[in-house]
Amino acid sequence: MKILLINPPILSLNPVISSLFFNSPPLGILYIAAVLEKNEIDVQVIDAALERLSISSLIDKVLLYEPDIVGITSTTFSFSSAKELAKQIKIAKPDIKIVIGGSHVSAVPEDVLSNECFDFGVIGEGELTFLELIQNINQNSNFLKDIEGIVYRDGNSNIIQTPPRPLIENLDILPFPARHLVPIHKYKPQPNDKRDIPKISLISSRGCPYQCIFCGKSVFGTSYRSFSAKYIIAEMKYVMEQFGAKDIAFVDSLFMVSLERVKGICQEILENNLKISWTCTIRANVIKEKYILQLMKDSGCWRIRIGIESGSEKILKLIKKEIDLSHLQKVVAWADEIKLQPKGFFMIGHFTENINTIKESITLAKSLPLKDITLQINTPLPNTEQFKICQIYGRLFGDLTDCSLFKPIFTPNDLSTEELEYWFNRFYREFYLRPVIILRHLKYIRNLKDIIKYIQAFNLIIYLFFINRRINYVSKKRNSNNV
Repeated sequence: MKILLINPPILSLNPVISSLFFNSPPLGILYIAAVLEKNEIDVQVIDAALERLSISSLIDKVLLYEPDIVGITSTTFSFSSAKELAKQIKIAKPDIKIVIGGSHVSAVPEDVLSNECFDFGVIGEGELTFLELIQNINQNSNFLKDIEGIVYRDGNSNIIQTPPRPLIENLDILPFPARHLVPIHKYKPQPNDKRDIPKISLISSRGCPYQCIFCGKSVFGTSYRSFSAKYIIAEMKYVMEQFGAKDIAFVDSLFMVSLERVKGICQEILENNLKISWTCTIRANVIKEKYILQLMKDSGCWRIRIGIESGSEKILKLIKKEIDLSHLQKVVAWADEIKLQPKGFFMIGHFTENINTIKESITLAKSLPLKDITLQINTPLPNTEQFKICQIYGRLFGDLTDCSLFKPIFTPNDLSTEELEYWFNRFYREFYLRPVIILRHLKYIRNLKDIIKYIQAFNLIIYLFFINRRINYVSKKRNSNNV
């Protein structure tokens, strides 16, 4: 049996979206590939997003490999691409079984399987489910109904969803992702997140116990599970030895839930004398004292990413962010003092958002000693709490599977699409086009490579600051007062 796992092509030419697909391998399907290899199953992986493959050129590769089963991973934003790919595979070779996995099918399984180009869907964590499915894929529907965590069509074309598979409690049973199946050195971090290369991504935990209404948790759920510190250090050593990793990005939804967990990882790094830099995402409310940030710095951490989302206390409460802005200011100040180069994540277009609350967010961002920010436009994802109530607070328009987090597809009651696009660009300009930010960046320039990365960022900077800057009469009038 031959299995081909595919990360679908990118259909958007937006430089922000494209850069996000090029900076990290699709670890979800690489975990699945590793489990298949462990069970002596022939598997290959194509990251069509990284390789910038068209659908037609990808079909050529599929036919050349001649797989029995194709697995396609898909988020909501890449579903249009995944669906078109599956359709073309079925046209080219109808007998290939196609299995779709990832966050979108996990959120809306029956909607996805209503597309006849997909034969099966894997819901939630895919490693054990996909293995069991392909080992029994030719069985009849009476047998398939006993496989937990799948969706399929029976002999009468009825869509059947089986009971969910329990989450993997002991993550250490999983092999390391099969990174050798993708061209690992082609992945490039975004310029402002580049320190040393190769920079390789790791996942050290799954799930998130917090209740932010905008967050999709269809795959890993709300139960927080961590790989052991020894497993994490073993994987760090592995990517250093096998791929020459010099920098590691922990891409967990949330690296810091427990201080004891973070301390254990940092102490293992120090005890093993690992000479490598790393970055992670934290929650400000977990940090009560400065020492944990210093320990992270001592063990190689050079940047922390903090989800802030809004400068409006009212909005933070509505979206269940559980963040105290006064404590946030303290934590970011500590990080800056220790030279952890803090980066803040913000969103605009929240429920009840208006121009004044966006101004509050800009004011907060400018008041914090952040080195960088990432800004997104709020998008109600399927099967999230905010998706269920978004019509109360605004208008959802268009096709979610053709959107991104950087173009409006939802407008709150007090804002238009044009205003969201205007304030998206203005937020970036207001934050970055200040002498203090330029000085913060100059402070960390160490060599010619650092200068080159800013040159490489030029196109992205122009897009974020100036492109799609729609200013109609209404927004001109409303924005007459400077921020």
